[in-house]
Amino acid sequence: MTKSSSPLIGISTLVDYSVPVLELIGKIKAAGFEAVAFGHKIGHFPYFNKPTVASVGNECAKLGLAVDYIHAPIDLFLDLASPNDHVRNATVSTYKFTIDAASSLSARAITAHLCNVDAMSAKEIEVRAKLAVQPCRELADYASDKGVLFCLENLPYPYPYERLFERFLQVAQENDYKPSICIDSCHINIHNPDPFAFIEKYAESIEETHLSDNFGDRDLHLPPYFGSFDFPRLAKVMAKAGYAGNIMLENSYEATVKRFEKGINSPDERLHSSLEEYLSVSCESAKRFREDLLNSASNT
Repeated sequence: MTKSSSPLIGISTLVDYSVPVLELIGKIKAAGFEAVAFGHKIGHFPYFNKPTVASVGNECAKLGLAVDYIHAPIDLFLDLASPNDHVRNATVSTYKFTIDAASSLSARAITAHLCNVDAMSAKEIEVRAKLAVQPCRELADYASDKGVLFCLENLPYPYPYERLFERFLQVAQENDYKPSICIDSCHINIHNPDPFAFIEKYAESIEETHLSDNFGDRDLHLPPYFGSFDFPRLAKVMAKAGYAGNIMLENSYEATVKRFEKGINSPDERLHSSLEEYLSVSCESAKRFREDLLNSASNT
């Protein structure tokens, strides 16, 4: 990666699902972002509806916003590692809808969770890891045929579904399949004594980013550099691995506002005065990470 191949900076619509999608796209562009991603909430962007996809695509084109990824739904019943054949098949079909929509929008990727079940025994993890290989390979091939990346996201570190994901990656590579990874910096930082053990092991498989921050204790989705995660180190690792994607944030103003309203905010987090201010601050965070990435690449 060099200065001449500077990645775009973008943010997910997860930033505020309370704002209608077309209005939110305009605010994202006005803040200085060059790309947009669509979050997991289908009610906010019903991408199974072709007229809706067309209107969103037209608006992005008019604004000059690239579409980077669509996040597949994260309902509990969606499970690529389920022991139930019908559940796995239904999940594949659902994720293919997401891939089709991404293709229609000329997006780079979709991001998806392998499994949303957060309680599993070690034996169940072993069985599930092997069952997940075939459906994930099928989705990767289906996406590739449509010019889209199928990326699996790491999940919050303390829970069994992250142990399942890590075991799945090992099993997949044993079966000559190298899954593409979307690195979620907030998830990897939660109660993790060494977040970079995973990142450095799989750096060459990282094709997409969900960048946000926390203080290591919960999933706060703060703008990068506003918590405790080591973003300069992440930039160095990604640059060394030759990361070729965009810089995509997945932080949330809406979630921050709700925490402050309920009095459950972290004492160290900041409440911005408006979505517009929050987006502007987030854009500066994205630019900072891009600069860290490009500087690291030039020194590699």
